[in-house]
Amino acid sequence: MKSHFHDQVVIVTGASSGIGKETALAFGRAGARVVIVARRGEVLRQIAAENPQLRLLPIPADITDSAAINGVIETALCEFGRIDILVNNAGIGLRATVAETKIEDARRLMEINFFALLQFTQAVLPVMRQQERGQIVNVSSILGVIATKQHSIYSASKFAVRAFSDSLRLEEKRHGIAVVSILPGYTETPFFKNQIHYGELGRRALPFPGQSPAHVAKVILRACRHRRREVTLTAICNAGHWAKRFFPGFVDWCLSKQ
Repeated sequence: MKSHFHDQVVIVTGASSGIGKETALAFGRAGARVVIVARRGEVLRQIAAENPQLRLLPIPADITDSAAINGVIETALCEFGRIDILVNNAGIGLRATVAETKIEDARRLMEINFFALLQFTQAVLPVMRQQERGQIVNVSSILGVIATKQHSIYSASKFAVRAFSDSLRLEEKRHGIAVVSILPGYTETPFFKNQIHYGELGRRALPFPGQSPAHVAKVILRACRHRRREVTLTAICNAGHWAKRFFPGFVDWCLSKQ
């Protein structure tokens, strides 16, 4: 994939850890010039310093701030002159029942998981339209297909991202802009530890190991290279996706037993 992405300019949000960090590094190893975006500037600078062979440009920014988003776009254009791929990866989780969810926490999650993604996409579209080429990668989740207990708000945000991606794909195809929707399953990242929750955070042990964020990153690059429409990761998630479509009552029954 190195020759395919050589000298392409990629912006990755939520790049300080997990899927975002590994995706940024994977694009960098493939020869791309990568703008890494997150709130924690010191972490971004450390990632860049630890990988001097890669062309990584750290830009600390709060992606819920439209002025900060515009600043990232302007800096990327000033440094590289174009933007080929935007990876909307930043997001947070919220584990709580609907009854106990605080409305301010629900709003905060939607602000980061959906509205920031919307604003970043709107900011980059004029650039890609002028180029008549580009790719927008939106990281949703298998919970954007199958909602589970205690993840109602998070699932709602990821359902929204998936619907947004489908509509955006139809609107921007004539401008040469492809939209890729990524639906990871359980991934071993700090996501679960950092999600909003009330009381002690307990999580049921799963009967299978989580996938690595590096694996998700490889899938993202492969999806971009082949201009895939949507990718669901792991065989279990694909089975669940299929079952939810044809046997929704059975899936609900299984999930109710958890």
